Amino acid sequence: MAAHACDDNRNRTRNMTRHFATLSLAAALSVASVASLSAARAQMPTMPGMPGGSMSGMAMGGGSGVGMMGLPSVSSAGPSNLAGLLGFCVQNNYLGASAASPVMSSLGQKAGINGQGDSQYQAGQNGILNTGNGGTFSLAGAGQGIKQQMTQKICNMVLSRAQSIL
Repeated sequence: MAAHACDDNRNRTRNMTRHFATLSLAAALSVASVASLSAARAQMPTMPGMPGGSMSGMAMGGGSGVGMMGLPSVSSAGPSNLAGLLGFCVQNNYLGASAASPVMSSLGQKAGINGQGDSQYQAGQNGILNTGNGGTFSLAGAGQGIKQQMTQKICNMVLSRAQSIL
């Protein structure tokens, strides 16, 4: 009878050890998830007019001027702004000149852009995307990591949009 009680205690101890090991693993994964989410938020680009000055509070895929995955929509940008942004993207090596320059040139001719006198073109040259309804999104200062990847994606979206309106 004493041997049976000993076996029960061993089984309980084994089960408790497994339970605590599972809890420890779950806690470690939870901490790792929070840490990587915090790191990703810290790398998000700033966006004027957003609380805290970043996109961290932005809903994914929704909101004014915001497209899929929290990226800004380029559909409201006019031809002048798109042409300026193409120049910014080429100058900062987000797009190749061979692909973007002909589109930028054609778009500039179509829109009658005269460079210095066009505020939307100048904004684009400075990396400012007009997202509509007075909203803007800055591509400037992308740096490295996720910001750089987002800027690369936005530049590709700008090129596609510019090609579609030619």
